[in-house]
Amino acid sequence: MPKKLDQIKYLRRMRSEKFLNSRRFAFPHSKQELIVTRKALEIFSTYRQKEDEPEAGGLLFAEFDFPLILVVEASPPNVADKRWRTLFIPNRILQRRLIRQYFDKGLHFIGEWHTHPEPKPTPSRLDLNSMADAFRKSQHELDCFIMTIVGNQMERLELWVSAHNGSEYSRLDETTQRAAV
Repeated sequence: MPKKLDQIKYLRRMRSEKFLNSRRFAFPHSKQELIVTRKALEIFSTYRQKEDEPEAGGLLFAEFDFPLILVVEASPPNVADKRWRTLFIPNRILQRRLIRQYFDKGLHFIGEWHTHPEPKPTPSRLDLNSMADAFRKSQHELDCFIMTIVGNQMERLELWVSAHNGSEYSRLDETTQRAAV
């Protein structure tokens, strides 16, 4: 029980910390920007891997206000997902259902997020192949899908954010200008 109380205290403190302000990422060779809102960052922070916890992940949903793409929702993991320390396999049937539900609310599926048990996350070959495969097999009108990987560093919410099409990817650099969303 004390461990759970410590986690709750920690999460309350972190939700009030500066690093949970919205964050802005620039697309290379484009004027478009991806803004990850505080609400999505709170989901990332909540499920960031601690100690021996398994990977977690979910979907990213956005509103478009070009040139801005606003990630307004990050779905939490589902109990039907398969989770290990270094592997996360989502329940695709439940994800498709969730995509339809969010679309009915006016939000667009733009990609996926998951955690890694490392302070500065980088994608594995499986992550890269999975995003390319998802982009090719999905019905959409997007130029790319977004992949966000959440590191386990406690002092700062470290993110890998990248844009993927069916054959290549580009890492999105975080801009120094903080979003005010």
